Parts: sequence; C-alpha cells; structure tokens
Amino acid sequence: MSEKSVSINANNNQKATIDSYQEFFNHFSIDKDKFYAWGISATIFPDINEVSNAWVDLKHRILNNQTVYIRGYGRNAQNTQLYIDLYKALFNNAHVKKDPTNNAIPQNNIQELIGRKRNSDIFNYQVCHIWGKTKNVFLFEAPWNICYKPKILDPFTGHETKGIWPIEYQKIFFEHAYNLYKPFVEDYNRLLLDYDIEVKLNDYLSSLKGTVPDGRLKQFITDARRELSPIGRY
Repeated sequence: MSEKSVSINANNNQKATIDSYQEFFNHFSIDKDKFYAWGISATIFPDINEVSNAWVDLKHRILNNQTVYIRGYGRNAQNTQLYIDLYKALFNNAHVKKDPTNNAIPQNNIQELIGRKRNSDIFNYQVCHIWGKTKNVFLFEAPWNICYKPKILDPFTGHETKGIWPIEYQKIFFEHAYNLYKPFVEDYNRLLLDYDIEVKLNDYLSSLKGTVPDGRLKQFITDARRELSPIGRY
C-alpha cells in the first residue's frame, strides 16, 4: 500500500503534515531505501591508504609549528583571529592561516587524494566536510573528513534541510563514514585527550574575559567548544 502524505483525520479534522520529498518520491515511484543506498555508493570517499599518509602529514604540521589552514570565522571572517590565537596557545603553532576561499585547500587536497578534479573529469559533485568542524585545525584539512558528494544529495545533507527523510539518510551516511574511517576518528579523539584539550580550552577561554566584548566572547566560547569536541557515532 503506497504512503499518503496528505490526508484529513476524520476524528479531529486536522490535516496531516506534507513532506515534498515524500511527494516527489511517491510521484516517481522511487524506492527510498534504494535511493539511500545509491547515495552512499555514489559518494566518493578517499582511499584508506591515501588518507593514512595525509593524516600523518597533517598532524606533523600542526604539532611542529608548520602551516595549516582553517575556514574563516564570523561574518566576512572578521573573527578568525580568535581561532588563530587559540591554536597558538593550545599547540604552539603560529602558522595557522585562513583558507583563501574557505574551501580551496580541501578541494586541492581531495583532488590529490582521489585523482579527480571537479568540473574537469567529475561533474555535479561538491566537496563535503563529513563531520563539519571547519574551524578545527585538525578537521578542516583532515583527509578522512572530506569526500565528493553528488549535488543531488544536498537536500538530504544540507544544514537547512528538515524532516524525517534527511534524518534517516544522515544516520546512514554518518554510520558509513564512521565505520570507514573509524581508526582515524579514534586517533583524533585520543589527541584531544592526550593534549588535555577540554581543560586547556576552558582555561584559555576564561583568560579572554575582559579582552573580548562579552557578546562576541560568549558566541566564541560556544563555537570553540563545539568545534573542538570529540566525534561520536550519529
């Protein structure tokens, strides 16, 4: 029996919710589970061996005061310096830079990892940060945090998408990515513990009181704690 997304309950005369994704799938007789499975298979994830080498290199650069990149923070990236100063304090790295376009470095990195270039030999794909955290000095460039995602999947993974269908797909997507890159996720989580990041972060944020406007500092405290948090299962 096919799903009906629009109906009227005779008992209370209340209209049921409408989901345009379900309307679309019903209209074209698309099987939801098969679409989800296609979404995973069509997403291009970097090879484990390539990821391993690039991850070792990234950690070395971060922990040895070499150049690494993060995405800009705040409107027009005006508050990026807050993160740059944070990483000086946490890792003694004075060479953390803002990505020139906010996505240039990850695009270059995944092109090298996979050997395919967008709009050259791969079309209608976009670079996706799997777990986000793009102001995190480890995760903006982390080779296990980027993939080529078909643009047609954006309605199921974009920040503004709502409803049960995106929730279902994201659970499958994150579970697949976690299982694929589990050793690297666990290594990142260990780094946070080894460097006592939670305590050092809180101490650093407390030291900013009186030097950064209250509203700006409050937002940065919330954002920095989220950016530098461990990665768990979905």
